Amino acid sequence: MMKWIGKRYRCLISAALVIVLAVSSQVTGYAEPVSGPGANITSGNSDSTNNVTIYVSKRTKMLSLKQNGVLIAEYPVSLGASSSEGNKKVEGDMRTPSGEFYVCTRNDKSIAYLALGLSYPGIKDAERGYADGIITEAQRDEIIKANLAGQQPPWDTPLGGAIEIHGCRVPDGTTHGCVAVDNSNMDVLWSYCNLGVPVTIGP
Repeated sequence: MMKWIGKRYRCLISAALVIVLAVSSQVTGYAEPVSGPGANITSGNSDSTNNVTIYVSKRTKMLSLKQNGVLIAEYPVSLGASSSEGNKKVEGDMRTPSGEFYVCTRNDKSIAYLALGLSYPGIKDAERGYADGIITEAQRDEIIKANLAGQQPPWDTPLGGAIEIHGCRVPDGTTHGCVAVDNSNMDVLWSYCNLGVPVTIGP
């Protein structure tokens, strides 16, 4: 009886040690979430994002990946079919939004290979949408709250959402508003981009 109890005790101790090691190492299959990068995105969050930034040029249709201000790579992209007509305003307008965003989701089961979700609609989008009568006051407030917390904003308002950087790019093709890259390039972006990484989409 004592031998059985001793064996059971050793098993419990071993299991506890495994749990402690797993928690302390913080090993997961995804990048670790961060809090609040959207509140002051220009300052960044070097501890969680490793000083990684992304810039997407609508004019050149190129994506620039940098770390510590040093260019790591540049990749061709496909953008929303109607992006040349202006900034994204509403769901279904086939435009890629312009502005400062951050990576708010990581999806390794995307139909487009891998996907990094962006924090569109942002605070300025919410304020514009409310001023133009496109969204309600409650929707505006929810979008602003999510951005300030560095979380995924609502993607189901009339402003649209689910804007992602994803794979499955078709050369000379277009998207519904997302930023598409080749799968091999998406592998690199996936390895560099934690949640909270700043993404600027501009001229």
